[in-house]
Amino acid sequence: MTVEKAKKRGRPAQLLQMAELHAFVEYLLEKDPRTDLQNQVIDALQAEDFNFEMLSEAHQILVKEALKPYREHIKLKTLFDELSILPQPTEYEAKFIQMYGNYLKGTLDPAEINTLKVMCTRYLGFKAQQLEYKDLEIYLSQMQKKETKKKRTAEDHRKYQLGGAVIAAFKKLNIDISNEKPEQITNRIVNTKRFQDEVRKSEIFKEVLKHKKGYFDANKLFIQVLEGLHTWKKNGEPLTVIEIKNAVEKGQK
Repeated sequence: MTVEKAKKRGRPAQLLQMAELHAFVEYLLEKDPRTDLQNQVIDALQAEDFNFEMLSEAHQILVKEALKPYREHIKLKTLFDELSILPQPTEYEAKFIQMYGNYLKGTLDPAEINTLKVMCTRYLGFKAQQLEYKDLEIYLSQMQKKETKKKRTAEDHRKYQLGGAVIAAFKKLNIDISNEKPEQITNRIVNTKRFQDEVRKSEIFKEVLKHKKGYFDANKLFIQVLEGLHTWKKNGEPLTVIEIKNAVEKGQK
């Protein structure tokens, strides 16, 4: 009598386990690329028709190990599905939904994925124990402070990198900026860019682009054209000099 009851309890559990393993393999098959461990698990489960008890002890260990991240993923997905249909999610819920979206896109780093998992665990515990929302707000506040600090650190590091890049660029140009103020360096860069833009708008440069589309080739041809124009003369005076004089006179009027 006792044996029969044990069998009745065991059969549904086995079916549930097989259903989970089927879903698990489908999840793994969608991954590209897959790890060697994941491929071994797929082969082992398919070979034994998803019956965990039929696997060798070594394969059972592999399956258990591979199931851990899958179950974490399912826990996250289940909570996301639940929260995403809420008409007015709380700030905590909205933050989880946003982070889960980034998790699906693969844009979260390991630390952020861990934060997402902690948010999920805390939320499920909050619901199970019927805690006050302020308990979640405290964690959300702590997390936001960490994010702000991380963002500020990243911005400071970026500024440091850009400063190094500017110094390296002027060094390559053999320009000494050691005595220049930051605003002077800024103006130097801005004015150079504005001058370049004006050159590229000129009719001569537009003609050059009809023959050379590449940035460096076009620049080289443009200089060659200017040098060539300087060799043309009218009444013994280079055409470029004549045009410079005309431009200066126009500017004085």
